[in-house]
Amino acid sequence: MDIFEKRIKKYIVEHSMLTDGQGVIVALSGGSDSVALLLVLDRLGYKCYAAHCNFHLRGDESMRDERFVTDLCDRFSIKLYKTDFDTMKYAEDNSVSVEMAARELRYSYFRLLEKETGVKCVAVGHHRDDNVETLFLNLLRGTGIRGVCGIQPVNGDVVRPLLGVSREDIKVYLDSLGVGYVTDSTNLVDEYKRNKIRLNIIPELLTVNSAAVDNILTTIKNLNEVRKIYIKSIADDMAKCVSEGPDGVCSIDSEKLLSCVSPKSVLHEILTPYGFNADQEAQVMSCVANGKVGSLFHSPTHVLAVDRVSVVVCESVKQIVNPVQLSEFPDITSTDVPVSSLSMVKDKAHAYVDRDKLAGELYVRSCKPGDSFCPFGMKGKKLVSDYMTDRKFDRIRKMRQLVVCDESDNIVWLVGERGVDTYKVDERTVNVLVLSVSK
Repeated sequence: MDIFEKRIKKYIVEHSMLTDGQGVIVALSGGSDSVALLLVLDRLGYKCYAAHCNFHLRGDESMRDERFVTDLCDRFSIKLYKTDFDTMKYAEDNSVSVEMAARELRYSYFRLLEKETGVKCVAVGHHRDDNVETLFLNLLRGTGIRGVCGIQPVNGDVVRPLLGVSREDIKVYLDSLGVGYVTDSTNLVDEYKRNKIRLNIIPELLTVNSAAVDNILTTIKNLNEVRKIYIKSIADDMAKCVSEGPDGVCSIDSEKLLSCVSPKSVLHEILTPYGFNADQEAQVMSCVANGKVGSLFHSPTHVLAVDRVSVVVCESVKQIVNPVQLSEFPDITSTDVPVSSLSMVKDKAHAYVDRDKLAGELYVRSCKPGDSFCPFGMKGKKLVSDYMTDRKFDRIRKMRQLVVCDESDNIVWLVGERGVDTYKVDERTVNVLVLSVSK
């Protein structure tokens, strides 16, 4: 085992990346980084499955890369999986950059290979120079503590065994093995941000201080230690001010949030997984700090409401435009019960309806403005919105409230809340329909 391989093995052990002989999917582009990664892992005794993605972005060069990795894996008897993507079309269809499209396609393919092979680990060829470049990219975008900590050695099922060695170390290693690699011509021009940093900024920094790269890496290492403290502190504060209700509703206690050392940081960590952006986070923080209630914010997947004493987040509720038959609705069921055997369960998860008073079949939809009903035990109609206000529903709960209606769009049941007097079971009832919410 030569010095390079010993360094990689030590780094793998230090960061608990792989166990001896473990299977690993290796992302293989054909460049020096990925070739060195594949060969060093293979020589260290790991069971390697190479994965190559042809994004068809560089014409003949893309096909050259595919031929190269095929020959390389044949030479070293390593199993190779290959796939092709129409990356430009994917980027256009999904309104993302070509770079982001390639990343999403690549990692989706890795997930498929994990299922096919049963291997739950993907190794990618990022090295220490990539780490420095990533730091500068994140600084240019504007970043928090995670951004200045650079690339992590382990991120879920993705590992980076080369993160402790340089680009030059990698090339020297390949030369010692007598193994070549292909060069992506786009890496040689400064048309892209990362290339500009690698080709222009870092060389200029080295003229100021020849140890610039090493010192930046030391800073990244120190910041990663600070990050551990940050993560622990944030977790403690989140446990203090966040609670989860039914249906995955997240509730943030406003007063407890404001008592945190850094409310802004805590809010950021809470909201990021739900897809809210930095501008929305700032607006929510302003609402909480200034006691402004009633504001509503939407991410692609969730909705957030600033309530009187809390911030509430839940999955977006889409209005059901086309009626959904009750029997097809996943959370609500109906059962016909003879009156003679009827045993009423007194809870909000059940409603008992006189079947013969209904106009046709039932369906479920979300509440809409102007909905009204006659609450069980009351005379006269009441707006559903007024009922929910009287019950002190927050805006999120109001948005999530469902109703069961008949074919005339008359409300038969305010789901999980109140039956309707119009359809109640009485002494003249012959057929009873029991509506229930499954838990």
